[in-house]
Amino acid sequence: MNFNDRLKPNTEFIIYRPAKLSTHHLDVINELYLPLINAEAAMVYIYFNESASHYEPLAVRFHREMMDEFGMPLSKFSNEIEKLEAIGLIRTFVSNEAHDDLFIYEVLLPLTPESFFKDPMLSLYLYNTIGPDAYRKKKERLIYPGMPENFSEVTRKFTEVFTSGSAEGFSVPSESFQKENHSSGPNMDLDDFDFDVLFTHLKGTKIDRAFFTKEVRMLIVKLSALFDLNAYDIKQILMSSTTQYAGIDEEQLKYEARRYYQKENGSRLPKLQKEDETPKAQTSGNSYIDSLENINPLDRLNDIRNFKPSDQDLKLVTDIIAKTSLPNGVINLLLEYVYQQKQGDLNYPYTMKIAKDWESKGILSAKDAYQSIMDFRQQKKNASQKAAQKYNYRERQGERRPAWMDGKGKVEEQKPKVKKEEKSEDRSTQKTAKDDPEIQKMIEEFRKSR
Repeated sequence: MNFNDRLKPNTEFIIYRPAKLSTHHLDVINELYLPLINAEAAMVYIYFNESASHYEPLAVRFHREMMDEFGMPLSKFSNEIEKLEAIGLIRTFVSNEAHDDLFIYEVLLPLTPESFFKDPMLSLYLYNTIGPDAYRKKKERLIYPGMPENFSEVTRKFTEVFTSGSAEGFSVPSESFQKENHSSGPNMDLDDFDFDVLFTHLKGTKIDRAFFTKEVRMLIVKLSALFDLNAYDIKQILMSSTTQYAGIDEEQLKYEARRYYQKENGSRLPKLQKEDETPKAQTSGNSYIDSLENINPLDRLNDIRNFKPSDQDLKLVTDIIAKTSLPNGVINLLLEYVYQQKQGDLNYPYTMKIAKDWESKGILSAKDAYQSIMDFRQQKKNASQKAAQKYNYRERQGERRPAWMDGKGKVEEQKPKVKKEEKSEDRSTQKTAKDDPEIQKMIEEFRKSR
């Protein structure tokens, strides 16, 4: 949530809470969430739940209430809300109307203990935050034994007990009722990981795209964020956790990801911290783009082609190395970019053209090359948006807004008279309808027929 100039003490908000927080939910918040979000954020969450009981549903309130209740400025309040959003306990909406400053805070129920402990991000962050002993004690307090074995279910079905009556005058209600909106865990999106790059790496392997269900993709997103894994890392992990017939084993995927991370970082595990608190040494060191600087382009080509590069591929890479001054990191990023853009085809003229362009621009690192790609994409996006602006005011297909609604008439009235005289002088040299006798004859006949 980005709190901008629209968030002020008098900015209105609504709390959307279809279900009340139970004692069990509070136990989960205190046991599992509190160590991760701290007391202030937990206090805001509980206050949202409790205070909603003293107002009508969807009652409009003011943010000054938060300042008075907690004695904190809005900047501090926004920080606590961001934690709740990120961990999946609050969803925030803002009005699309420019002059309607109204926020909606949807309060979500916490995950069940089982869902929390099975979530790779939340459980590992909790483990690192409170330590192994406290983690074990919390887990033991929330464990419930499974169903005893050697029993068969004999539960009666509904139709075996009840019979349907007359349905005259009845219809299924369409209204929105009280319901339990549970959190889905950390607030992450499938777009947070570049699956196109991953699928590029997986070409020629036994791992089929059909294996990547929505659940598997979301797990990969979480693991990549948790262990700071790039597409190439994920490929290596998938190779160890996928079978041709059974697909991707999610539990094995978690295990292999943790093992891969610890192989690079020893026994140290990642800790939860806000992005603005991350030390620079951790953000600048082991990124995927940085790693491209230390790889020979021929080795990168072998990896892209699964060690089966064509003669044309080898000629392309050797020519780039010989005919340009581009460093290894830039060449490696260029190969991946073209491979993705051309769907696996390392087109020689296309690739060499970009290589010459980057050389002329003085691009000397993979980061600079990546930024050049991002700038190019942004330029294309801006151009398409600019081209689409002329259609923004169509209310129906084939119908345009009148010119006076855009203020064009007013602008013309404000133009200096000199401009109008200049225009009239220009028009005097052009042929008009008055100069054409046939058109004048048609106009006169039309007037007589009226």
